[in-house]
Amino acid sequence: SVKNILMIQDSSPCIRTIKIASALQSKGLNIHLSHREKTPDEVYGYGNSIFDSITLLPKSKFKEIKIIKEIIVSKNIDLIHFHNQPDRLGAKLIKANLSVPVIYDQHDFMSFKHHLSKRDKNYERTCNESADGAVYITNSYKNEVEKFYSLIDNSLSFANYFPSESTLNPEDFSPKLSKQDRKTHLVYIGRISEHRTDHRNIIKILKKLSEKGFMLHIYPSRNKKYRNYRKIKNLIIHEKLPYKKLLQEISQYDFGITVFNNDVAPKLPHIRFAFGNKTYDYICAGVPVLTQDCLDEVKNFTLSNNFGFILEQHENYQNISRKNYSQIVENILENRNSYSMENQIQRMIDFYNNTIKKKNDE
Repeated sequence: SVKNILMIQDSSPCIRTIKIASALQSKGLNIHLSHREKTPDEVYGYGNSIFDSITLLPKSKFKEIKIIKEIIVSKNIDLIHFHNQPDRLGAKLIKANLSVPVIYDQHDFMSFKHHLSKRDKNYERTCNESADGAVYITNSYKNEVEKFYSLIDNSLSFANYFPSESTLNPEDFSPKLSKQDRKTHLVYIGRISEHRTDHRNIIKILKKLSEKGFMLHIYPSRNKKYRNYRKIKNLIIHEKLPYKKLLQEISQYDFGITVFNNDVAPKLPHIRFAFGNKTYDYICAGVPVLTQDCLDEVKNFTLSNNFGFILEQHENYQNISRKNYSQIVENILENRNSYSMENQIQRMIDFYNNTIKKKNDE
């Protein structure tokens, strides 16, 4: 059975890498990290302690494979889990004929976003077509990638689940603002933009919601001026907060909104078929979700679990009775744990073991 995993990222490690590593560690696996740029602690303020060892990859690209081979031997590594983006090092590892399998975790498919150079296209092709195993964020995301490449048949869909320690218990919820002013308060967390063609420019949607009488709260991931947002009536932009404090804070609102620019998002597969962190953050805080019709994955998740509503269907939530609202919150509290990283991680471990077995049988 798999015991020692080497996570590799050709950049600063992303939050997905840290969440998966933490859940694997909770199951008794030893997780090692090789990366470039910043450590988890430097990026997120935590995370280094999850890893048994952390190696900063050298500036010289000629030495990187040699160093990774040394880690495989010295740490008795069973499998490499490579997180994209970029794909260059992943392709190099796959072609290096290492003694252990290489799993490619595709959570940022660059061909969706812009035209790639011939070289980058080749890296992306190698990773999707020649790894020992591949991980995709959702099934529909994988189906879209399949329109570009002949994918390997050994793959797993594994979303950006949340760490179970993130869930806020009802006794820790902040009192609802709506109890004081009888208005419905919506919260949005994450990046926003003022560029007209950016999918994160949500000014138009927020204006409409403001006109309908909703109170709006934004916790942006960066502290900036956001002048065009501040002009919107009934909208408050709050300071960026540490994660734990943020969850506590958003529990005082009635709905969390997962939205993108309606003129742009329906045309972008990497938005329609992906599943970002904010929707999970809302349910961690016990707050029902409002999302858009065009966000296929988030919409299906929200409706199939009865965790919230679709924004376009105002009649369902605009004058929701207290009883119906309480039922949705109760539903979230009862069922959210099945989406925690710890409850899902056994699927990843089984996938690792199957991939190792396949490699050994070759």
